Formats: sequence, structure tokens, C-alpha cells
Amino acid sequence: MLLRSVAFVLVTTVTAFGSLELAMPLRAAASRSVEPTASAGGRRAVVGGAAALLVLGAAPELATASGGATAGKYTTIPIAKRRYFGRVKQGVYEYLTVGAAIKKGELQAEPIENFFADTIQVSTAKQKRQCVGSDEGCKTKEKFSSRWEDMKLSMFLLGNAFRTDSGKPPEKVKQVKEAQAFFVQVDKLQKARAKGDRKAATLTYAASIEALETFLNDVDLPPTGAPDYIQAADLEVMSLCQGSFCI
Repeated sequence: MLLRSVAFVLVTTVTAFGSLELAMPLRAAASRSVEPTASAGGRRAVVGGAAALLVLGAAPELATASGGATAGKYTTIPIAKRRYFGRVKQGVYEYLTVGAAIKKGELQAEPIENFFADTIQVSTAKQKRQCVGSDEGCKTKEKFSSRWEDMKLSMFLLGNAFRTDSGKPPEKVKQVKEAQAFFVQVDKLQKARAKGDRKAATLTYAASIEALETFLNDVDLPPTGAPDYIQAADLEVMSLCQGSFCI
């Protein structure tokens, strides 16, 4: 589409110059015949200038879409949403079941145990390549994480994608600071739970939900009361490919 627009402008500009030449007085035409090189150069300069203006007019949009300080608006954010929305939604879904148990005063309930327990396998055992030694020593170990740890990581990465200045450190990004405020409250909740303090657990859980709502709003996710969180989220991340390049 951009090439067609440039071609249209070039043709229009050249046609306009042709009409202008026909309308010029004979003396001006004679003057041009004396200096044909300058005239041709002038036409080329103006035509080139018109094309350049058109290209430059489109350049900010193209540059913004491919990089620069505001690149996150057009590239990083959509990619981050596709990668982390599902994981954050799943974290919220499971954290709401934690709240249901806390409201009942059941601080050791299964939903709470599952949320903080290392039940998510993040890597499988693999044989090391070109390893010299015993079979056991040449194998990597399985690694597990918790839904809580995965939620923290995905919230951080999603929040950091919303920075508009590539030179800004993550801790200065508003969405990251909002995520960290939520993390602080959940840490307090864990301490209250360890002490068996039901009142403190209830209060800190309420504070954590308030912090979570702020974060969800600023990363374009629905609030905790939305139907998105009444069931497990879809964690599959589809690859986007153009030719042989995939993200």
C-alpha cells in the first residue's frame, strides 16, 4: 500500500509539472531550453522531495512499530499479553480460591497449600551432551515451581512490558511497582498463615486484592470479579509466524 501511494504521488507530481510547463509563457519555455540540465534537475528534486515527504510522513508510524522509546505500545505489549495473560489469569483464579478458604478461617486448606506448593514442573530431567561420568551425574534434575512463584514472575514480566522508555529500570515502571505492592501483601499473608493468625490473614488478603485490582487495571486485564476467573485459564501460547520467523 505504501509503494502504491508513493507511485501515485510521483505520477501526480510529474503530471502536474507537465501541465504547468504547457501553461508557461514562451519566454519561460525559451529560458528552459537554454538551461535544460537545471530544469530537469529541478523537476527531479521536487519529485524526490514529494516522495521523501510522503515516506517521512509514514516513518514515525513505522519506527514506532519497530523500535524506539515507545516501541512497547506496538510490539512489546501485544507480545507480553499473548505470553503472560494466561499465566496471570491462572494465578488470579487460584488466588481467589485462597481467599475463599481464608474467609472460612481455614488457613491450612488445600487450595492455599496448592497455591504455595511446588507443583508446577518447569523442566524435565535430561541427559547432558558430551558428558563424561556416571549416568546419574550426566543428567539434569527436574525442576518445580509454585503457582505463586509463576504468578510473581508473569506479573513482573507483563508489567515491565508497559514501560514507554527503554532506558527506565523495571523498578521505576508503574505496573511493576503495582505488582510489587501485591507481592508485599501476599508475603504478609504467608507470615500470618504461618502464625495461625486468622484476623491478620483476612486483613492482608483484603489488602492484597486491592493491590491486585490496581495492577490488573493498568495491564488491561479485567478485575477479579470478572467471569474470566471463575475457571482455569488457557495457558497455551500460540506462536505467530511470518515466513520462517516466529515469536
